Amino acid sequence: MKSNSLFRRAPLGAALLCAALVAAATAFSPGGIACAPAAPDSTSLDVRAFRLFNGAAINPVFDRVMPFATDFARWRVGVILVWCALVIFGKARGRWAALMLIPVIAASDQLSSSVMKPIFGHMRPCELLGNVHLWLENDAWITTPAAVARSYKDTFSFPSSHATNITASMLFLGLVYRRWLAPLLVVALLVSFSRIYTGVHWPSDVLAGMLVGAAIAALAYAVFRRIGPAGRRDAARGLDAGNGRVDGSGRAGESDRAEAAQNSASHDSTN
Repeated sequence: MKSNSLFRRAPLGAALLCAALVAAATAFSPGGIACAPAAPDSTSLDVRAFRLFNGAAINPVFDRVMPFATDFARWRVGVILVWCALVIFGKARGRWAALMLIPVIAASDQLSSSVMKPIFGHMRPCELLGNVHLWLENDAWITTPAAVARSYKDTFSFPSSHATNITASMLFLGLVYRRWLAPLLVVALLVSFSRIYTGVHWPSDVLAGMLVGAAIAALAYAVFRRIGPAGRRDAARGLDAGNGRVDGSGRAGESDRAEAAQNSASHDSTN
């Protein structure tokens, strides 16, 4: 009972912690509307981290890998195949996980894109900084001019919807299938990092997106535990225990044994 109570409180605690960390990330982000007309402070933590990941980290391997990781259209077919495999081969657990993924992704995408981005109104680094290593949608890398002269993106940046969606979905699946947790988190980290490397997000955007996604995954997994196969088994066991059929360890209860003994004694006396 104590562990179950702790588990029920964990998603709420995770959500509150993530909310506090998102607020902290917002405070460090230089991309707010108030500073849009001028370049952000080059000594800020977010700008320095961006210059590290988008400048010092540039190499030919990442230039080939990151466009693939950041573009959902390039691996949409693989995602659909994995979802179908969960439905066809995943039995009850896989089907429930596939079903839960639909509201998980819908919630993470709408919360980040339609709610949080308009509220915070942060601009992207390629809109505020010069000399950005930027991946364009026409499959080309460019280095933006030292002085910002044009707009490359017409949407806000905070938080990163890519980071929110991929973290929510991969972490949820990793909690359902614990043996796959590490590789699924690697995928989430790769996609999230690609948003900085391609020049369209600040590190704080990505960090906030991952935290929001993690909170959504924790909440979704709590729901999965209650309504999925494990939750239904626990409910059935609790019902059986209430009816006196099983005890806490799953063995026949004392009331059943007493009833069986009484029936046996009654049968012997009639004979």
